[in-house]
Amino acid sequence: MNRIHTCTLAICLTLTRILPAAEFGTAPDPYTGNWSGTVKSTAKESPVHATVIAYKNRYEVTFRAEPDPRRPAIAVFSATVQTDKLVLERDLSATPTDAASAQSGVPNKAVQWSGQAKGNELKGTIAGGETGTFSLQKIPFQASPTLGEKAAVGAAILFDGTHLKAWESKQTPGDAIQWLVTDSGALEIVSQRAGKKNKQDLRTKDNFQDYRLHLEFKLAHKPEATGQGRSNSGIIHLGIYETQILDSFGLYGRDNECGGIYKIREPDRNAGYPAGLWQTYDIEFKAPRFSSEGNKTTDARMTVRLNGILIHNDVAVPKPTGGGKETVRGPIVLQDHGNPVQFRNIWVVKLN
Repeated sequence: MNRIHTCTLAICLTLTRILPAAEFGTAPDPYTGNWSGTVKSTAKESPVHATVIAYKNRYEVTFRAEPDPRRPAIAVFSATVQTDKLVLERDLSATPTDAASAQSGVPNKAVQWSGQAKGNELKGTIAGGETGTFSLQKIPFQASPTLGEKAAVGAAILFDGTHLKAWESKQTPGDAIQWLVTDSGALEIVSQRAGKKNKQDLRTKDNFQDYRLHLEFKLAHKPEATGQGRSNSGIIHLGIYETQILDSFGLYGRDNECGGIYKIREPDRNAGYPAGLWQTYDIEFKAPRFSSEGNKTTDARMTVRLNGILIHNDVAVPKPTGGGKETVRGPIVLQDHGNPVQFRNIWVVKLN
């Protein structure tokens, strides 16, 4: 069923379907995610938000006055799991946040914070120039409104969980596909053959020009990795224009992070989820156009929705994102970047 709800991570209204955990997936641990509540000091009570991200042997907990990861941080902590709770430890705040604190009413980094998360509650105290307490609740992730969406009438089914007839190896078209179709009907990247490293991108056997693509993906949990090593993959349109796949939950949302048109344009907001949850890309792509003499007359263009949120609205893509010659037609490529990212429910509607 569908229902209207207020989007937690963006100022927007969206349709959300309530799906079983088996369909939507689960976050990799009880702490990763978004937490919202209030901080009460001697001066006032103010809203406060925390984003928790897992790294190797630690978590990073960032407090802000609002959930937008592009807003200034009030305080940033390293935290570790101790028995059955996550305990805030070292303050990592590196830049003054007095201005952000003054605007929000949340005490600034000169105040000492201490606390812990257990179950769905993150509680603690503040001391120093001001004293008080804070209390936050974990906010559940909501499934994308297009998760599990059935293929549109006339769509070409690229992957339905059963076979890979629409695909071939990009590196060697006649080579056997080494990717795995799981028991649950997901397509999983396999980056080795006969026990040795062997990256293999997949490309569609058919070529496309203008189209609307639906694709679902799930990131591998890699807390030990950082940056581009964190469950990296991508969708490469016409084989040369990439929309990035990466575990960049809670980060700013750069042009090389999830939702970015790789090194060309950052998304309007970071709408990415962490590993373990099924996410959706809904992309309308328009190929570049060329004159009869072969000169480009119009750039490629994209409209991109990540998890149902519009992050690129009919934007120009003036050049290939990773090299190559621009053309009016080409394959859709799924990138093998050495991480076991999974895909499912891939279909495309030709628009030209």
